[in-house]
Amino acid sequence: MLGLKTLFKNITFWPHSHAVTAMLPEFPKFKPIELSDKEAVEKITSKYPPYSDFNFVSMWSWDIKGQMRISALHGNLVVLFTDYLTSLPFYSFLGNNKVNETVEELLQMSKNEGLKPELKLVPEDSIKGLDGGRFHIAEDRDNFDYIYEVESLMEMSSDKFGKKGQHSRFFKKNFMHEIKVLDLKSPLVKNELINLFNDWAADKDRTSTDYFKNEFSALSRFLNYSESINFFAIGIYLEEKLISASITENTHSIYNLGHFQKSLTSSFKGLNDYLMNELAKMLNERKITYMNCEQDLGLLGLRESKESYLPSHYLKKFSLSTNEQYRHSAILNNKL
Repeated sequence: MLGLKTLFKNITFWPHSHAVTAMLPEFPKFKPIELSDKEAVEKITSKYPPYSDFNFVSMWSWDIKGQMRISALHGNLVVLFTDYLTSLPFYSFLGNNKVNETVEELLQMSKNEGLKPELKLVPEDSIKGLDGGRFHIAEDRDNFDYIYEVESLMEMSSDKFGKKGQHSRFFKKNFMHEIKVLDLKSPLVKNELINLFNDWAADKDRTSTDYFKNEFSALSRFLNYSESINFFAIGIYLEEKLISASITENTHSIYNLGHFQKSLTSSFKGLNDYLMNELAKMLNERKITYMNCEQDLGLLGLRESKESYLPSHYLKKFSLSTNEQYRHSAILNNKL
């Protein structure tokens, strides 16, 4: 397999754009993702449900090593991602134009570049019309986006949520606190969020994990440019210390997408349940119907937490390969 440096040398790059609005290069040319690409990217993504991986803010924030590349193919958005956990590169796309041709070309490029001939994080909307006789289509459960009904979280009734409503009310009753809409332009608030993330990681003993390091870098990148982003963030303070926060973005007319959320739950019973409940109330006032809380990445604790808030549905994603390649891999792995 080619190394990352070799791979990026083999990609034809589009010159960096210094304009306010950039154009996406046509495949097989690619360009690094920049803030000036927001309008061009959202011109495509706005046509579809808000899949978290293709959200511009998410893509830009998580491009912590500057390795993400974007392009347009048959009117679809093509992205060279690096895996959230392994950092290995792979291609994906969002769009439903000439999907069979798009998949064929991206798989061929993957093969030419020494990557695993497989597309990942492909949204369900992108596989409509895909020829199952030519391609193997596999659900990627670890990367399903969790979608919650705001009204349901706002009510958090005991018959549906069990003790979560009780926990939320317990925190509200027993801890003198203050809820604030956070101003991410404030240096003080930015510093409070950084401290919260560090306290959370220390509490969970995760300061040394690669995923936390990547998430922390993504948060820092986000905060450095948050003035350019349409965010909505709330925080819960206890004795003037930030103990819980959620940073979100109103992406579509009825959707809100969560980017970063942390709560010091081991010290304050019911804190995260209370945060979710209060966030839902504020989003309801803003006429938001659904919250997208992104995927669980196959991390057991994260999956249990996200499932416990009873998603109304998922935005599904898939892995794609040729049937021939799938059979070959299955034989090697003794699955056939």
